[in-house]
Amino acid sequence: MEAQAKLNPYAGGLPDAMQQALARRYAELFTVFSKYRGTVSRITFWGVTDGDSWLNNWPVRGRTSYPLLFDRQGQPKPHSNPSIRTAQAATAP
Repeated sequence: MEAQAKLNPYAGGLPDAMQQALARRYAELFTVFSKYRGTVSRITFWGVTDGDSWLNNWPVRGRTSYPLLFDRQGQPKPHSNPSIRTAQAATAP
């Protein structure tokens, strides 16, 4: 059971500090994507909401993951709007 808990550290929700770290990481990634917009033609997410993510139940059954732009209720996460604005700015004429 202890190993299972270690493989599912955020079963009760993603702590604010981790949410902020994820927001920073998305900002870094979208900045790189924008910089190389002549080479990067698209970005693909494997799902829309965290509830749709293939990472749930992997690598152990019952694991909860939070990798996408929208939460389980379909609401934008703190990093969603800045990421979308960066992508839109990069594609603006």
